[in-house]
Amino acid sequence: MKTAESPSKGAVGGKHLKIYVNGRLLPQHEATISVFDSGLNFADGVFEGVRIYNGTVFRLEQHVRRLFESAKAFEIDIRMSQDEFTRLILEWLRENEIQNDFHLRPIVTRGNRFPPRLDPRFCSDEPNVILLGGPISPASMRGQTLTVSSVRQINSDAIDPKIKSLNYGNNLLARLDAVRRGVDDAIMLDGEGFVAEASAANLFIVKDGDVITPWTKACLDGITRRVVMEIAGAQGRRAVERDISVTEVLNADEVFLCGTGTELTPVVQVEGRKIGSGAAGAITQALYSAFIEMARSEGTPINAVAGKSS
Repeated sequence: MKTAESPSKGAVGGKHLKIYVNGRLLPQHEATISVFDSGLNFADGVFEGVRIYNGTVFRLEQHVRRLFESAKAFEIDIRMSQDEFTRLILEWLRENEIQNDFHLRPIVTRGNRFPPRLDPRFCSDEPNVILLGGPISPASMRGQTLTVSSVRQINSDAIDPKIKSLNYGNNLLARLDAVRRGVDDAIMLDGEGFVAEASAANLFIVKDGDVITPWTKACLDGITRRVVMEIAGAQGRRAVERDISVTEVLNADEVFLCGTGTELTPVVQVEGRKIGSGAAGAITQALYSAFIEMARSEGTPINAVAGKSS
């Protein structure tokens, strides 16, 4: 990585964050891409959200694998192996002296498109590879308020939700809907009217001790989602995947959102109606505590040999 030194805003770990763009480390105000970039023009790219805890990267191998699988589905050649990409991430974190409470966003687009037309044959041979991110706070247990958006989530008959692409147009519309209504987030439904997910997180309900989440037919098969199901099983709870109606959400004992950025965040109100006791429930809190313990004790050490995780 070639480093370009100059002042920038946004200090991380006592120094200014350097952005990785196609082999170069650049100050934030110099980190730019072409106006012909495929991601800018057509959302033609993929990304991940990765979280750093106590000098480690949680589930790094799974995030890199999913990034590569999303890229393969879009026929984007990243031009490096998964191990090489893992090394790149760890080197970038070390260069920026990042150790804790940071959310990393690796982005890969198809490359520059000239002229900017849909046909991918107008693309350059090289993808655009970017590493950026910023500090992030732990989840709050105060609880979030949600609305049910009229904006539907894309079903798997349109695009496989396992592809984590840059196309977040409908998610953005749902979040804008939530902002207009003065709440924190929005529940998005699938094409059949069942719950899919929130605008940027998976959703769980708790009912009679069971921990229940929608099928991944219209929502991302989130890495944190899988971890929650693992933890629930380890705690002796039944983790269930099935269709969930809005009525079931309103009548749930507890509701929470989960994701890399979200961690586990309780939902205390939906459509102005109190969920359960109106505060973070006991099962949500137990799952959150176990998740945080796992996230802060497992993962790939930033100073470890690349590609090796604990």
